[in-house]
Amino acid sequence: MPNIMTVGYLQSALQTLVLSTNNLNDTQKVVSSGLKVASAADNAGYWSASTNMTSDQSVLSSIGDALNLGSSKVDTTYTAVDSAIDILDQINSQLVTANEPGTDREALNDSISSLKENLKSVLQAATFSGDNWLYNTADNLSGTKSIPTSFQRSVSGAVSLSYVTVDTADTTLIDTADASRGMLTQSVDANTLNPDGTSTARNYYLLDAGSTIPADGQEISISDDTTSDQLADMISVVGNITDSLNQLASSLGTVSSRIDQQTSFVSSLEDVLDTGVGRLVDADMEEESTKLTAYQTSQSVASSTLSLLNSHQQSARVLFEN
Repeated sequence: MPNIMTVGYLQSALQTLVLSTNNLNDTQKVVSSGLKVASAADNAGYWSASTNMTSDQSVLSSIGDALNLGSSKVDTTYTAVDSAIDILDQINSQLVTANEPGTDREALNDSISSLKENLKSVLQAATFSGDNWLYNTADNLSGTKSIPTSFQRSVSGAVSLSYVTVDTADTTLIDTADASRGMLTQSVDANTLNPDGTSTARNYYLLDAGSTIPADGQEISISDDTTSDQLADMISVVGNITDSLNQLASSLGTVSSRIDQQTSFVSSLEDVLDTGVGRLVDADMEEESTKLTAYQTSQSVASSTLSLLNSHQQSARVLFEN
């Protein structure tokens, strides 16, 4: 029969083997998943906090995508407006040249007509993801465009979003339904720019887009019959439209800058949350690897000890039986 000391050694070695095996299994799970807190059972507080932070990351990611989409639309619109301003400057230059004696007004008018067509093409092309804030063909304007910029989570867990908005009533340059809604298709009273002492309107419009509801007044174009006063009115009207486009470009630039700032902030906040989640639930792989080696060694030693003790028991049993 085995003595009491041998039984004690066997029990100790067996306990060590069981404990080492359990620790080894747990550590292998951590190393495999890379997480020290994989479920609420591991640490309810850390798991709950990391789950909320991960949810916030998901919301931020969606906001980041929306910001990138909104930024692309704003940048597309701004680029088209900037090009339109350059074209208007060229049109005004042609009108100023027409004041000079002996100029070929027919050739100048052909140039102005060509510039107008370029203007239409630029604005029609200012479409991103099926959205065009400058060229409207619908009976009604598309209204206010909202771009999410940030979010707040209340104590109850409810999420609310903040937005930056752009009203297409302020950005529409060409409107094929109602000319009065487009900056380039609406009538402008030159008498408000160059008062002649009367209340008689002298209306001019830059582009004829074939609008269902057309603009009243005279389209800006020149011929040999165009008077100096009419040229002065046209130059003033084009200058007034250019000023409006400059204001629009400035507004779009402000919106773009705000979106860029928010995009940078959202990206930084995502990084902060990712770091925070990692600190709560990610395992220290160097530490876990060290543990893994130690538990494997402990398991091996316990197994070897049990094997030796079992062999010793077998030898002692054979000796006593003989």
